[in-house]
Amino acid sequence: MHRPTRTRAPGGRDDCWSEGATSTLITAWGDRYLQLNRGNLRQNDWKEVADAVNSGLNGGVKASKTDVQCKNRIDTLKKKYKLEKSKPSPSTWPFYHRLHSLIGSSPDSAVSTKRKPSIPTLTVKSPDLKPKPPGGSTESSIGCEDGEDCNGDSVRKRRMEAVGLSGGAAVRELAGAILKFGELYERMENLKQEQMMELEKQRMEFTKELEFQRLNMFKDAQVELEKMKRPKYAPCRGKKL
Repeated sequence: MHRPTRTRAPGGRDDCWSEGATSTLITAWGDRYLQLNRGNLRQNDWKEVADAVNSGLNGGVKASKTDVQCKNRIDTLKKKYKLEKSKPSPSTWPFYHRLHSLIGSSPDSAVSTKRKPSIPTLTVKSPDLKPKPPGGSTESSIGCEDGEDCNGDSVRKRRMEAVGLSGGAAVRELAGAILKFGELYERMENLKQEQMMELEKQRMEFTKELEFQRLNMFKDAQVELEKMKRPKYAPCRGKKL
């Protein structure tokens, strides 16, 4: 016969749970846990769980359980289940199998053992560029004339010519694109130079006009100063007879 489990939690809380109360708690919590698709219970759900546990007590001899106490008790049972599950030997804990059916394969119990899915790796095999023995597909595709050594320099030369013929169109197209780009760049540079020369010409004309106006103003000022420096003569008096 197992003794009632007693759990002391911080803050002076006294959670004395008998096996009957614990069994009722697991049943009430488990039903709602499965109804919510193994999701977290809300506050109203925990109040219903507490009411179910309190209704199962013997005539109110035991203190009524609150929703907070029920939630803390479930958390304690989950920790106990994980501890029992980590043991190598089969567990003799009376609530192990009931909790295993509820959280044994749930995300809560599989978080610590969850592994990242392996990403398949793709390997690309590079083509074999080594020359094959005489009579192989490579030499036959290129063609060896009578009397030629298919493993000698002639085979490598023919391969280079074949690659050059297949890539000649692409090279010509690339060269044409580069040439067009060069012509466009040259036109843009010429236009830029012309604009800079036009701006410089306008700047010089404006500077010249400004200097001309400054000289005129200076001359006008000099004339005014000369007029101010001239003595003012008094009117001539009549001669004595």
